[in-house]
Amino acid sequence: MISTTIDRRNHIEYTFLETIYAKDVNHRTKDFHLKITTIKEIQKLEIYSFTEKPKDGFCLAGCYIQDIPDQKSDVYYEHTDNPLVSCIILLTFNDQFVHNFLIPSILANTTIAYEIIIVYNGSNVNLELFKDFTIIESETGCVSKAYNIGVAKAKGKYIALFHDDCLVTSYQWHDLMLGELRKETFAVSTEVVYNETFDFDFLKGTPLVMTKEDYKTIGGHDEFYFAGIEDVDFSYQMIKKGWKIKKVIMPYRHFNGMSTVILLNDQPEVIKTLFGYCLIPEKVIEQWKTQVMSFSEIILLIQQVNGENLKYFNKKNTFLSDENKQYKASLTATDFPALFSIRKVYKEWLEKQFGSSQYKVNNPY
Repeated sequence: MISTTIDRRNHIEYTFLETIYAKDVNHRTKDFHLKITTIKEIQKLEIYSFTEKPKDGFCLAGCYIQDIPDQKSDVYYEHTDNPLVSCIILLTFNDQFVHNFLIPSILANTTIAYEIIIVYNGSNVNLELFKDFTIIESETGCVSKAYNIGVAKAKGKYIALFHDDCLVTSYQWHDLMLGELRKETFAVSTEVVYNETFDFDFLKGTPLVMTKEDYKTIGGHDEFYFAGIEDVDFSYQMIKKGWKIKKVIMPYRHFNGMSTVILLNDQPEVIKTLFGYCLIPEKVIEQWKTQVMSFSEIILLIQQVNGENLKYFNKKNTFLSDENKQYKASLTATDFPALFSIRKVYKEWLEKQFGSSQYKVNNPY
């Protein structure tokens, strides 16, 4: 997908062996100069940054490409011991995007008392970027455990669960979401997705908002799930008990597939940098995800993992139909070989792609 890579202090240049931008661009502002040129379907991206911190110019170029609001660099995070909302961000390896876009979007659009908690469950990220926030380390790759440990640390009455590939673009986003919760809605999200296998809608963390007490009532995320349908199961537990979940209509952005493309691409650091500055169009992210997910070995692995997740889900919820019974399964190579294997090798896979993390978790509070 990408040929030449040049990354200097004030200048970024990439050559793509395919057409990813809809048109050529020659756009100059006081902060950056963005040039996109095409020759026989090969496209060259060049950005010159004129800002004091070069990344600010690169990010502004990304905002221009994605048509999203400029990320305000003059908004600062103030720690509070009494937040109303705890924003919990899972950080696997999208540290640049989270630092450059997700967190600034929260800072710029939140007007109530809040805290930001970073749950690090990935590999080789620069945790120094998040030294002003609470940082918690969790099992590499395990989404369900990361959410639970983040919620346990939260001080707010409400929790907002974020993936590391989304951002909020609605000013005072919390007002509408908390307003819905006060109407006896159990949980809300900006994104609700229909799952064909299970035939119901489930909530995504873009963000997913509910009270911390209700999260505890539902039992949190089932930590048997490593990655795959933990959010499906979480929503099902609410629906099954007759509790209302709802989609809140408001502007937001979810670059769905970002993490998958980074993980499975043969140039993960290059893709990670591009995503970190929001330089890849959203439609191209979807196209690249489709490409990497079409590899035969990936298709086979997904089928095996989904089959075992479904096996566990069905057994668990059959037992739960009788409130006097509980289903607990052990993750063994005999009963769940694909899930056992992926959990075992995921950390090694990340370290192979990105190398071992050179940063230690630092919790300033």
